Amino acid sequence: MNAQAFGDGHRRALLIGTGTYDHPELPTLLSPDVDCTRLNEVLSDPEIGQFEVQQLVDADRSVLERAIGELFLTAEHRDVCLLYFSCHGVVNRNDKLYFAVRNTDPDRPAYSAISASLVHEVMDECLARSIVAVVDCCYSGLFIPGAKGRVSAGFEEALAGRGRVIITAGTRVQRAWEGDHSDASAPALSRFTQTIVDGLRSGDADLNGDGLITVQELFRYASERLHQNGIAQTPRMGGEIQYDIALAKVKKKRRQRSSRTTGKKEPARRAASPRPRRQLASPWRVSAASGPARQPVLSDDTLIVHEKYSLHVLDPESRRRYPLIQTNYGGSPAFHGGAAHFPGPGRWLRSVDLRTGRPRRAPRLQVCDGLLGVCADILYAPGPDGCLHSIDLPSGEIRWSQSLGKQAIGCAPQATAGNVIIMAEEPQPSNETANRSGGHVVAVLEATGHPNWSYQPEGQLSRDWVVADSGIYTIQRVEPSQQRIVAVDPTNGEPLWRFDVAADLAAAPAVTSELVIYGDVDNRLVALDAKSGAQLWEGKTKGRVLTRPFAVGDTLFTADRAATVTAWKLSVGRKLRSCEVLLSPDQQGSPAVTNDWMYITDSHGDIRALPTSLR
Repeated sequence: MNAQAFGDGHRRALLIGTGTYDHPELPTLLSPDVDCTRLNEVLSDPEIGQFEVQQLVDADRSVLERAIGELFLTAEHRDVCLLYFSCHGVVNRNDKLYFAVRNTDPDRPAYSAISASLVHEVMDECLARSIVAVVDCCYSGLFIPGAKGRVSAGFEEALAGRGRVIITAGTRVQRAWEGDHSDASAPALSRFTQTIVDGLRSGDADLNGDGLITVQELFRYASERLHQNGIAQTPRMGGEIQYDIALAKVKKKRRQRSSRTTGKKEPARRAASPRPRRQLASPWRVSAASGPARQPVLSDDTLIVHEKYSLHVLDPESRRRYPLIQTNYGGSPAFHGGAAHFPGPGRWLRSVDLRTGRPRRAPRLQVCDGLLGVCADILYAPGPDGCLHSIDLPSGEIRWSQSLGKQAIGCAPQATAGNVIIMAEEPQPSNETANRSGGHVVAVLEATGHPNWSYQPEGQLSRDWVVADSGIYTIQRVEPSQQRIVAVDPTNGEPLWRFDVAADLAAAPAVTSELVIYGDVDNRLVALDAKSGAQLWEGKTKGRVLTRPFAVGDTLFTADRAATVTAWKLSVGRKLRSCEVLLSPDQQGSPAVTNDWMYITDSHGDIRALPTSLR
């Protein structure tokens, strides 16, 4: 059977791994995370697989099912689609097969796991002529240490069909083994996936030496390697294909050149300067959260979307998804230095690497949920005991701790003008509006934590405030139907100016070096002079704004309920251009932006990249 050479269609792969499970009958697996990571490396290598890879680890069922649908239902005839699973497998009483996810109940898989029949149906609708599914899992039963299940399910029969190839890790009566985890800090790949990765990376799976690694060659290579290593697994392959599918090319080995005259190796050439990172040329969309979520944060070249108790992390250039990060509380983490900082079990501070999902060193300290703030290399962390802690992130040392007494902190502390600015509030009755505070503004010295000044507002404070170098812009309710913006001097707490708004603000305002811009519930967009509070211009949005307005250079952007993202001339409030997209509401956040791109979370929870030119 001849192999189909690499064509001009898209080569896309979806790698799904689940190692963390809530149900006690589904033990934790250490291999799925590293399985997906290593397989991603070889499949996405432009000299090997040339696949566009999406990697989802420990993701929710709805996210995974949507991603599977995106992979197959958007494919075209010339495309190659590869689906990979590394997880527990579950079988119900009727012998129907399911892929286990984080919250799967093995007694009720139909309501909590991904049905193999669903995958089969989606694959039936796929237009791609080349479909490959690789399954490294078993269905659950009497689990023993190191095994993924009691027996291997017949996924090849369940998913087989015309125009597709299914490869499984073993037969119905065999275990699918994880790797050697003697060093828990460096988990190994599953035995089966290890052979696949090794065969692709080394090129040894090219059994006929023609420079291409086909599906059948990779299957034969993996089977022989497992047998040679004494692993009691016999991979299976099924499906109906009219030609062998080329999965990868053999990567050319770079040899060191030798001198023809002396036979000695020439000195290694000095490495060339790295090329600058190049932005993607067109808009894109990647599945992320399972529904509406916070607008993304761009931190250390990663995009982070916060959804309930999960952090979805993405490389904006390659669109590669990093491992899902689970949080124990619903409040927003703080991001800095390639890490997320948030309270873990028992409110103890956790620091997690954004790209690997692995823990980083953090001081042994209890902190409050959603109230962590970062400025420069310093993390400001209120504790449940009423203390505010200043933590040097590079060293992990606590610089100082300041008791705030019985006052509670209502928002994440922010630093400006040599002070750490805190919204201190008294306990509120349970029927009070969630985003209203009855407190006041407190400043402590950034260097020592000693109290510096306090400001008592004229009315009830809203948490939709902004702290900037030019001022602290508070939103206060001075009458039951009247809101007021009051600017406060960050150096001494003295009011600078006041502005009574015509209608309540729909989201937190935006502040530039010269302007304060807000959108209200009557669809007005208003710009004030940041120094005097004088109104400079007023515009009209199609619908109520959904997020904080955001600026790039001399252009302002708004997103509203009419599914319109609009660009405005910042200095005069003139509409420039717009496009249709419905964002996920985020009253205190806004899309992440660079000079060329804006990254948004849409109403479905997907991450989108749009050029700031709104093409």
